[in-house]
Amino acid sequence: MRVKFDEPLKISGPYGDMEAKFQPCQDDEAPNNLLIMAHGFRGSMEGGGRAAYLSQMASMFVNVLRFNFTGSQILSHQIEEMEAVLDFAQKKYHNPRLFLLGRSMGGAASLVTASRRSDIAGLALWATPSDLHATFKNALGDENYSRLKGGETLDLEDERGSITLTPDFVSDLDKYDLQQMLRAWQKRPLLIIHGSNDKTVDVSQAQRSFAFAGRPKKLVIVPGADHSFTNHSNKAAEEVITWLRAHL
Repeated sequence: MRVKFDEPLKISGPYGDMEAKFQPCQDDEAPNNLLIMAHGFRGSMEGGGRAAYLSQMASMFVNVLRFNFTGSQILSHQIEEMEAVLDFAQKKYHNPRLFLLGRSMGGAASLVTASRRSDIAGLALWATPSDLHATFKNALGDENYSRLKGGETLDLEDERGSITLTPDFVSDLDKYDLQQMLRAWQKRPLLIIHGSNDKTVDVSQAQRSFAFAGRPKKLVIVPGADHSFTNHSNKAAEEVITWLRAHL
C-alpha cells in the first residue's frame, strides 16, 4: 500500500486564511468519512506532536483535516472560522460524513458549531470545559480575569509567548450556554475524554458534561493525565480511535 502524507492547505475564513493539513485515508476502499480536529486556547494543529500522532492513527481508516485558527482567541470568531472549515470540507471532499474533535477551547467551539449543524455525525470533546467563565478565571488568575471583566485589555507573557486579550474575550463567553447545548445533544455519538489531574479544566466539568448530555455517550477519565495529556497522549488517541471505529 502506498503511504499517503499530509497535504498542506490554505482555507479562506472570515478573518483571513487558515493554515491546514489534510491527511488522506490510507485505505482507498474506506467510506468517505472525515475527522476534523480543532486545537485549544493558544494551541496549534500540531498539538506538540500529539495531534499529528492522532491524525496518523486515524488516517488508517478515515480522512483527517486539522487546522489553525487565525489567532483570535474570541470564541465567536473561532466558531465562525470552524463553520468556514466545515463548509470548505463539504465542498472539497464531496460531502463526507463528518466527525469533530475539539481540544479544550476548540472543544467548546466544536460543541457550539456541531449543535447548529445537522451534518455532524459525531463529536469528541478532549479536555473541554462545560463552564467557560470558571475555566478562564482559573487559567488567567482572579486578578487578570477581574481586570478583563472590568474592561481592561491585558498583555500577557509567559513561557508560551505573548498574547493580548481584550475585554470582549470574556464578555463573548456569555453568549454560549454549553451545558444547555449538551442537554440538547441527542442521538449523535459523543465522546468526552479528560485527565484526572487536569489543573486547567477540573475533571468535574467533564463529569457534569457527561451527565448533561444525551445518548449515545461515552466518558473516559485517563488516570494521572494533565490538561495537555503530556504523558498520556497515546492513551487518549487510542480512546478516540476506538470510539471512531465504533461509530463509523
